[in-house]
Amino acid sequence: MRVAEMIMEHEDLIELLAAHADQLNSGATHDTEYLQMYPSQRQELFSLLRLAERVKDALAPVKPAPAYKRKLGLDLTDMAHQRVSRDMLVAPPSPRRELIIGAAIGSAMAVAGGIAYLLRTHIQTRSQRVGQVQT
Repeated sequence: MRVAEMIMEHEDLIELLAAHADQLNSGATHDTEYLQMYPSQRQELFSLLRLAERVKDALAPVKPAPAYKRKLGLDLTDMAHQRVSRDMLVAPPSPRRELIIGAAIGSAMAVAGGIAYLLRTHIQTRSQRVGQVQT
């Protein structure tokens, strides 16, 4: 048997076992149909299906106590509120801080405007000198 065939058969076997598990959970099984799909591996498949049934029988569904569910719900809600309040904790802006920031921005704009004016004047003066030298 080639490797590709073995991989395909392995994947088919996984799907078959998953379908069997779904049927076990729903309460009905069709073992004979599954065994007929792989006659060459009938004994191994039969063992796997029986093992799945024994595991299903051994595992009992667990239902948490109502008090536990209630406490868990409260704890999760509290954690969510703490996280939201921590994430949303922002200091309210103070008028003094806003005034300082506004003054800093205004000063920076004035300095930038002054520099732009000086550069423009310098460039114009320089171009006038170059124009006078050429004539």
